[in-house]
Amino acid sequence: MLQKFIFCIAFLHMTGSVSSQEIFSLKKSYDSQVFIEGTDQVSIKQGMQLALSSLLVNLSGNSKIVNEKSIRVMMDAPEKYVTQYKLGTEDKKIYASFIFEGDLIRSYLSENELPLWLSNDNLILSYLPCKEESDTVKSEEENEKCNQLEEILNDLSSRRNSIIANPLMDLKDINYFESLGSISTERFMKRISRRYEVGSWLLCLIKDEFGLLLDNPKCLSSLGKQSSPSEALNDLLDKVNSKKSLVVDKNIKNKTSIRVIGITNLANLENVLNDLKSQVLVYGVTLKKVEGDTLDILLSHFGKSEDLKNLLNINDDFKGMDNSSAKVVSYKYNNS
Repeated sequence: MLQKFIFCIAFLHMTGSVSSQEIFSLKKSYDSQVFIEGTDQVSIKQGMQLALSSLLVNLSGNSKIVNEKSIRVMMDAPEKYVTQYKLGTEDKKIYASFIFEGDLIRSYLSENELPLWLSNDNLILSYLPCKEESDTVKSEEENEKCNQLEEILNDLSSRRNSIIANPLMDLKDINYFESLGSISTERFMKRISRRYEVGSWLLCLIKDEFGLLLDNPKCLSSLGKQSSPSEALNDLLDKVNSKKSLVVDKNIKNKTSIRVIGITNLANLENVLNDLKSQVLVYGVTLKKVEGDTLDILLSHFGKSEDLKNLLNINDDFKGMDNSSAKVVSYKYNNS
């Protein structure tokens, strides 16, 4: 228990910085910077396509979304989703900074029944045996390959809004490795993932079973698949994210009544109505009653009522209130 506590503290600064922020896929706008070939319109449009593709992977939580037919159509006119952009130079290279409109992109995803990733909580347990070896016993080539492997995983996890954590490899972990690692590295990873209560894991190697250096590193994941580091991590994140993704089913339509508290002026009223209209599931907002600082609102939406409530519960602007005995779900509006 103590070691588990230490592990949690060690990564508190990373996980805390993510969970304290608003859900990435629900932000109003997105800034993205990419390097481009030139300042002509063709190069700028290519930059927009590159930035939008990367953004869509994070919004959907799926690295393969760019292969969807509707997304390929979207890429024909990426400028529709850009509110402004600017050009600059860095290290003698030209870059373009784009600001994308979140509501427009979410609307397109919902219209085409594509997933929206509704979480910032994505922790992967990663073990690299080469990092546990002393630099004095590793050759220069081994050390270089190990550093490159770590850099690939860290860079990809950062771009996909996920966090890679490493086991402590204290006496307990070492004992697990010595007793299980020689039999099955997969069994070892399953054991320590249970210890740290992290369901998704990645084991990456730069050597084969005979201790010979591999031309390219290989990784085994909790999916039971073995592949390159990038492919293994992408596939793992796709699977994990799919469990926390919402696909708008336009065949299901519902009406749900909610109560919003904390509306003190007309500006607040306009803000809350606009915020509700921008929710990816909502297609109709009807103000039924205003009494003091409280609004009674009827929402027309796709999906089940539970889907809508889950969506509002992860929105920073709406704080669910404990009203289990009431017939209408109440929220306190925080965007005042």
